Amino acid sequence: MTRTEITAINRAIALLHSLTGEPHESVPLPRSCSVTRFVREYLAPDPAADVSCGELWTFYREISDAGELPPMRKTIFLRRLPVVMQEIYAARKSHGIQREGRRVRGFKGVGIRMDT
Repeated sequence: MTRTEITAINRAIALLHSLTGEPHESVPLPRSCSVTRFVREYLAPDPAADVSCGELWTFYREISDAGELPPMRKTIFLRRLPVVMQEIYAARKSHGIQREGRRVRGFKGVGIRMDT
């Protein structure tokens, strides 16, 4: 279920509860939202930049260890990352990012924000 669908459900439930006078609690967002939050808050579009999936995972883990985002398994993070990057920055996973003389997977046109 997407964040938009959950938001719509929460609004509908809140409306129903307001009509009946009952208290309302929101449905929790799925864990994938932490990937969305990570991409929105810690990355930025930069036509001259590129970032590898490994660098993004290391950065996410550092932020998670600091308590800013919930922990997540690497496989789940790397599975959800391409979808979120496509939705937010229209960045598709590339297999041509150069690191230490070899090609690795990553994203072109996106970089890590330095102001966070």
